[in-house]
Amino acid sequence: MKLHIAIGALALTLSAGANAYETGHLTCQNVGQLAAQTLLAKQSGIPYGAYLTALNEKLPAEAQVERQLAGNITAVIYQNSLMDQMRPDDAYAVFVQDCVEGQQRDQMENGQDQDDESSDRNEDDQQ
Repeated sequence: MKLHIAIGALALTLSAGANAYETGHLTCQNVGQLAAQTLLAKQSGIPYGAYLTALNEKLPAEAQVERQLAGNITAVIYQNSLMDQMRPDDAYAVFVQDCVEGQQRDQMENGQDQDDESSDRNEDDQQ
């Protein structure tokens, strides 16, 4: 039950406030790997600020989307006590699934928007 709550909270946190699940140059597998490593760091006692600083230092300055996503993942893992009960492999699976579902949602919404625009143009052409 608690794992389902954590998954729901995760999905809401990562998807909130954005229409797109942007990953920059990261794949969904990269997102999962980052989540697993972050959970392992937390469980090993590495403080949130120290981990986030080290992570930011590894990312290129121009990688703003990746930096934002990494910060969000780190915040979710460090600030959600339910994540403490997970294993790194579980975190990997949950974050990959959330990423894939988010990108599929984006594709469906973008496809729907394009279909709506095509329908509008076709209606205009018929008049």
